[in-house]
Amino acid sequence: MAAAARSTMKRISTAVYLSEPAASTGPGAVSAKGTTQGPGVVLLCAWMGAQLKHAEKYVDAYRKLYPNTTVVLVRSNPIDFFRRARFVEAIQPAADLLRARVNGLAGPKSDLLVHTLSNGGCLTLQELNEQLLRRPGAATGVATTRGIPARAFIFDSCPGLSTLKSTIRAFSAGIRNPVVKYPAVAAITLMYGVLRLWSMIRRQPGTLARISAYLNSPSSLPPVPRLYLYSPIDELIPPEDVERHAAQAKTEAGVTDIRMEKFENSPHVAHARTDPERYWSAVKRVWDEAGEQKKAEQQG
Repeated sequence: MAAAARSTMKRISTAVYLSEPAASTGPGAVSAKGTTQGPGVVLLCAWMGAQLKHAEKYVDAYRKLYPNTTVVLVRSNPIDFFRRARFVEAIQPAADLLRARVNGLAGPKSDLLVHTLSNGGCLTLQELNEQLLRRPGAATGVATTRGIPARAFIFDSCPGLSTLKSTIRAFSAGIRNPVVKYPAVAAITLMYGVLRLWSMIRRQPGTLARISAYLNSPSSLPPVPRLYLYSPIDELIPPEDVERHAAQAKTEAGVTDIRMEKFENSPHVAHARTDPERYWSAVKRVWDEAGEQKKAEQQG
């Protein structure tokens, strides 16, 4: 894929950013790779602790692929796994944007594409979906009761279950100073042990297991097409976790259209950088083909 045009990001809250089309584009604009109409809105749930300059590369790529698309970027941080109330408040503007910008139901007629990266993105997706299910909209004062009305879901390097090794890597990835990192690793190890013990005492699965199960609950996300992008050399999310989740999406969530793109040589959330042509072709393909029913109805 050619180098993407730079987006113009508007900060809405500490967690939410908005990138809108240039004034020269509009409803009649076409994608950069053909005449197929792109998404009206892309919800981009970034990985935990993603720096804005890194997450923005995905926004730039969408801007190149679909010039007339609005991108809602939502970021999360490690502390958000433990201070959920504050995180819910920070991402509330994203839920409001989805209510205002996305019309209709999930399925081929929807103009919303949801792109989730790593377990941090999965947490964001869960919390946003719950806000749409339970919280009233600003305009109507009534909850939608339908959750996120997507045409398709993309899961990049997720979801995965937790191990001590992956937890340490995930929560310490942004720490470069060894003077800070070693005490942080010790604290993360202690935290992991305490949480595991607490889960055993309560006889409940861990946080990541609950998020993973939520995403395959038939009462949570709509059974629209899914694309899983993953790698066997991912040190945070084992490929077996992704493949298991995809298989369960069929049996538990009723998803019939599941696509698997296995990148053999790219690490965690690096597939787009390692093989951009394959990555963005898969994204475009799932969007286009998820709308085939809509095209058939328009032609009928």
